[in-house]
Amino acid sequence: MLAAAAPSAFAVGGVVVGSTRVVYDAKNKEASLTVSNKTEKQYFLIQSWVDDSNGNKNVPFSLTPPLFRLNAGKENMLRIIKTPGDLPADRESVFWVNVKAIPPAPEEGESQNVLQLAIKTRIKLFYRPTSLTTKVEDAPAQLQWFHSGNKLLVKNPSEYAVTLDKVSINGNDVKDVNMVLPKGEATYEFPATAGNSQELQFTAITDYGGTTNPVKAAIK
Repeated sequence: MLAAAAPSAFAVGGVVVGSTRVVYDAKNKEASLTVSNKTEKQYFLIQSWVDDSNGNKNVPFSLTPPLFRLNAGKENMLRIIKTPGDLPADRESVFWVNVKAIPPAPEEGESQNVLQLAIKTRIKLFYRPTSLTTKVEDAPAQLQWFHSGNKLLVKNPSEYAVTLDKVSINGNDVKDVNMVLPKGEATYEFPATAGNSQELQFTAITDYGGTTNPVKAAIK
């Protein structure tokens, strides 16, 4: 079912974050993420933290180092550590890792009219309990799809979050698809030109940032 398994990375302003997502297996003491500076001369201050989907930083994770200087051509490792705090044992939980690259202020003698922008990268953090009994690779096929009026409802009975990449019905793409939380659901606009089709096709994002092979599913 997996079509791609090569790790992906985010690159912004010369700073590269080593993955598009972090999977934290609860059996491990920590998870890690590399941050690299691909520029030849410029250094950056790197500020990083973990929060939830609402931007709340009161989450059971610490990230170290939270602030450091990253010189040109260098890389550093961010360590994500679970701290005390209860999380569901019957499903994975989703948080966000934020990495902000802050460029230095212009030095004396340099133009003060240059706009210096801090650039923030935000990637998903999946915390995966040891008590889960199914395979993450099987989660996309468990999605259940329903058509009601002009809406397409998808339910996810699995233990894992499924991040949809593309959903199409009769060759018509469903717009603005995103992540369906474990034991959760999401609603999208049903394409007006898709008719009353009883089948759709979709792909999802894997742990490695690639995509699954296309999956066909019935629409109820």
